[in-house]
Amino acid sequence: MKNLSKLHKSHIYFIGIGGISMSGLAKMVVDSGIKVSGSDSGSSAEIQVLEDMGITIFKSHDEKNISKDIDLVVFSGAINATNPEIIRAKELGIEVVERSEFLGVVSQSYDKVVAIAGTHGKTTTTALIGEIFVKAEKNPTIHIGGESVSLKGNTIIGGSEYFIVEACEYRESFRYLRPHIGVITNIDLDHVDYYSGIGAIQSAFERFADNCGSIVCPRDITLKKSGTIINSADGWEARFIKGDTCGYLFAVYFKAHFWAEVRLNMIGLHNITNTLFAIAVAVECGIDKDTIVDAIAGFLGVGRRYEKIATCDGCNVIIDYAHHPTELKCSIEGISGAYSRVLYIFQPHTYSRTLGLFDEFVEVLSELNDLVLFKTYPAREDVIVGGTAMDLYHKLIAEKIDKTSIENRAIRYMDDIVDIEKYIRKKAGDFDCILVLGAGDLADKLKKRLKKEN
Repeated sequence: MKNLSKLHKSHIYFIGIGGISMSGLAKMVVDSGIKVSGSDSGSSAEIQVLEDMGITIFKSHDEKNISKDIDLVVFSGAINATNPEIIRAKELGIEVVERSEFLGVVSQSYDKVVAIAGTHGKTTTTALIGEIFVKAEKNPTIHIGGESVSLKGNTIIGGSEYFIVEACEYRESFRYLRPHIGVITNIDLDHVDYYSGIGAIQSAFERFADNCGSIVCPRDITLKKSGTIINSADGWEARFIKGDTCGYLFAVYFKAHFWAEVRLNMIGLHNITNTLFAIAVAVECGIDKDTIVDAIAGFLGVGRRYEKIATCDGCNVIIDYAHHPTELKCSIEGISGAYSRVLYIFQPHTYSRTLGLFDEFVEVLSELNDLVLFKTYPAREDVIVGGTAMDLYHKLIAEKIDKTSIENRAIRYMDDIVDIEKYIRKKAGDFDCILVLGAGDLADKLKKRLKKEN
């Protein structure tokens, strides 16, 4: 089904087409019969997929790439206004929009939009909801900010009734969506380069909630609403949780009444909470209990969320996308419940986040006995003094000296991928698990390097 006919465009150009959301949108546009081209400064497996679909992709940003037959240019949030392709498009009078605004336009082609927002957990929750709807044969179109293992991708083209989409809070990107059902998994201070404090991000989520027909959210979120019906996830809870190295078996109750026994094949107690959100949405949309339970049991997760990438000397090497202090805490708790001896490797993501949440990072990381800090992934930022991985390292070393336990703990700093790989291979035999944390490029680089011999 060609869902995007309302766009009335014949040729759309994507700047930063290799991004996780941009690539998915490009696939959706191509499927609707609209010509697509784009540019990206890097190369990846995702770009190869797009090229195999017949999309022309330029490997650099150049004004010459913008031709007069293009009638819409979409750019990702990582692209700034001085980009030569944006400048050229405006000179030619071509309409230019940012990715989040374009996503909002795309969403209008669907009867019911289910949008999953939250500072943490939204990617996994979106993927799980999507898989439940697929299992229920609802033929949803799904747009995820990560790679679903079971669905084998970040975007699944389905029908025009349901659009299940991850809603990003960065720069209030989700403001363009008008969901039938909205999910808010949690609200925490993040993106401190944009939000001035917790009040500012709380207000952004409240505006998102105002745009939703109904909201599923936990009991500890209080929303100041105007005209929005709130369906809280309060009534759903997990009891009698039994965990193992693969995940959890637990009983789900709704309003104190037993609903079903559920098997979740993912570690991390926070993923049980994500599962309850998915159940609440699925029930709201009329999906039967057996289908929901079967879909959850078959859920294989999302790439870079507790993803095993290698085994070295009997030790599992696992990567996790956690890059915020709250996420680190949850990820560490989840892995320590499954493994007794763990080596942690953390790559901070952006200088502004590290500086803005510095004390929170120190509090979480200071509890670890074996830790390697890798140089910061800068993303879109220039270096900010006081917000580097090295700054964290010096503070943690000082904390260790103050606590007089330095002999019993090992904290190291590294800035070379070769040194990290050598250290993993050298130390693997001393641990049951090596957990690589962060949203930067270290995890993917290690995945490629360690895979060679596994």
